[in-house]
Amino acid sequence: MRKILSLIFVCAAVLCSGRAMAQGVITRTGIDNPDKWINTYFAQGKVPPFSFAYEEISSGKFITDWRFSKKKVPSAKGVVAYTATWTEPNGVLRVTCDIKGYTDAGAVEWTLKFKNLSRYNTSKIAVVRVADYKVSEDNASGFTARWANGYNDNRDDFVPNETDLRAGVLMEFTPEKGLSSTGETLPYFNVESRGADAGVVMAIGWTGRWNARLTGVTSLEYRMFAGLEKANFYLKPGEEVRTPLVATIFWKGSDYACGQNALRRFILKYHSPRVNGSLWAPTVGGFDFGSPAPCEGSACLSEDLALAAVKRYKQLNIFPDVFLMENGWYSTPGEWSFNEDFFPDGLGRLSGLIHSYGGKLMLSIDLENINKNTQLAKDHPEFMLLGGKKYQYIFDFSQPKAVDWLCKYVGDMMEREGVDGLLCDFEGDLAHFWDLADGVDRAGLVEMKYVAGLYRFWDYILKRFPNCAMDCTASMARLDLEAVSRSAIVGRGRALSPEMAQCQNYSLNQYFPLQCSVATDADAYDTRSRFGGLLSMGFSLFGRGLSGEQMQDRYKEYNDINNCLLGDYYPLVGLVAQRHEDRWIAEQFHDRASGSGIVVAFRRSLAENVTFAAGLKGLDPDAVYELYDCDAGTRTTASGRELMKGYRIRLEEPRSSVIIKYKRK
Repeated sequence: MRKILSLIFVCAAVLCSGRAMAQGVITRTGIDNPDKWINTYFAQGKVPPFSFAYEEISSGKFITDWRFSKKKVPSAKGVVAYTATWTEPNGVLRVTCDIKGYTDAGAVEWTLKFKNLSRYNTSKIAVVRVADYKVSEDNASGFTARWANGYNDNRDDFVPNETDLRAGVLMEFTPEKGLSSTGETLPYFNVESRGADAGVVMAIGWTGRWNARLTGVTSLEYRMFAGLEKANFYLKPGEEVRTPLVATIFWKGSDYACGQNALRRFILKYHSPRVNGSLWAPTVGGFDFGSPAPCEGSACLSEDLALAAVKRYKQLNIFPDVFLMENGWYSTPGEWSFNEDFFPDGLGRLSGLIHSYGGKLMLSIDLENINKNTQLAKDHPEFMLLGGKKYQYIFDFSQPKAVDWLCKYVGDMMEREGVDGLLCDFEGDLAHFWDLADGVDRAGLVEMKYVAGLYRFWDYILKRFPNCAMDCTASMARLDLEAVSRSAIVGRGRALSPEMAQCQNYSLNQYFPLQCSVATDADAYDTRSRFGGLLSMGFSLFGRGLSGEQMQDRYKEYNDINNCLLGDYYPLVGLVAQRHEDRWIAEQFHDRASGSGIVVAFRRSLAENVTFAAGLKGLDPDAVYELYDCDAGTRTTASGRELMKGYRIRLEEPRSSVIIKYKRK
């Protein structure tokens, strides 16, 4: 849910409720040395850039009087890490802040934990803002805030937006249903400082109900808040909870795309899955061949058909890194047993064949929705969250014992069947179950523990099965920084038209390097419409209409350009044109180190113009570039200055596309 409010009324409400106000001003000064930046803003006697209310009093009014300590902790190369603590003078409540700074990203991130150290209940903790600060930019003439729509399963999913963040405007964002990217916005906000060639991106990692506020103060300052949407609780003796992760990324440049690319690079290097130390960017194939109802997904998949499909991929020389078996291999949520008619001996033969060819097997599974009639629900009612729905429970990830049980149960099943990774799916309203489970004066506790339990389960699977990453994004409903950190986003958009896939990729590529939608038609226009940093093949391997040569061409084309797809990304048609099928749409992927890249352009179905002028970005205006039209096979040269003014692309027919490679000579 998003709100844009008058600042006067908001300030009045904040003051009346006793909520914490912004804690001070942060700047980019020292961010090139994050060690120095952290020691400036998280220091003895300094109000830190977070806040909470305790006994209905703002932490900014008392936090400097609490006992403070800070220690540096071991970290990876290029990262500095600290743990800072603030302890109540009477020794009851301790607040721990885990902080990381990234030496080459202009980024700092932190999260909070609250723990009761005493034998008594704490006072009430509320209005938890993990990030709470003003941002100051010299020479700024104003600020523009940019964000993208969230997932709602409609045409406007992920469409980018912008607002003038002038003085007196407050924007408030909260996701829906307890799913971090469902509703009106993704949990990423890019604020450009007009006239200062600079900006800040705020990224939130919380696979639940986060809350964010952006407020214009003056032409030189604005405020950013991010934390829990619902928090009003006390802690019992020994009890501890964690809160969202918030990353603040400072960027420089004359275009807001510089901020989006700073975020892309940050996610790619520090918040993307790795297998054996290397970035995990797989090609994906599957077993959904566009079958008619009731056989969508893997619902009617048999062992013989699955084995034949693996051999078919191998025969066509388009063998994927990962095979994804979608929902349908089990019939009832909470049982997760294989259909005995189709897989009488489980998945051993299938996974063995895939492994013999060098591939991995990934299962799509919903571990949160539980049918009330399952044996699991009957044997372990203590593991269930009740929501009043006739046939449904939710598995209670807020209970450590329940998480321990599920880790072993799922891990053992995966090991027994030769499964290498999971796509963790979910559809429903978690917030409803969380709220019903919260006790009196304990609002938000179940959610905090549930989300922490999810992370513990995901991390257990990743550690036990290190040769294949996961997809934790629940078919795009969970795209926060914590979920994305563990995910190659492979489970999106089989039913999307090429034009809808173009629109979604046009926005999502500004955020996530490792994503794609499923390509179902091997013609160039369809498959290119779905390119991100990954390739997901949903080709009909046994039907008519697609040739093996077409599939091979698309597979080879992707592998030829996939390194470019992980570079910087520039949308070339603005924020509005992407929605209109009577216009072209074009994207640029650029490798800064080599000065090379690609342009992917589409003359859409209703576009009448035969040509389009693509003004390329990120180039050296004084350099000379060689361009290669991958479809026509022609080469040309042009200066960077000419290309930035507009490189004219010609496509004779509607619903056609082209890939242009370029490299600096």
